[in-house]
Amino acid sequence: MTALHVTPIGDQVDHDTSSADADCVCGPEARPVTQADGAVGWLLVHHSLDGREHAVR
Repeated sequence: MTALHVTPIGDQVDHDTSSADADCVCGPEARPVTQADGAVGWLLVHHSLDGREHAVR
């Protein structure tokens, strides 16, 4: 399984990006992504502990 991680810069914790699993303390959101060859990979979007992504929207 292919996975890419999107993590916040300068967060209060180090996010676990060591595997394709969503096993980080922040509870990342796993989004399926269909690749050009038809295979499905995963985009793991990590959340900041200070909630800054909610202010951006």
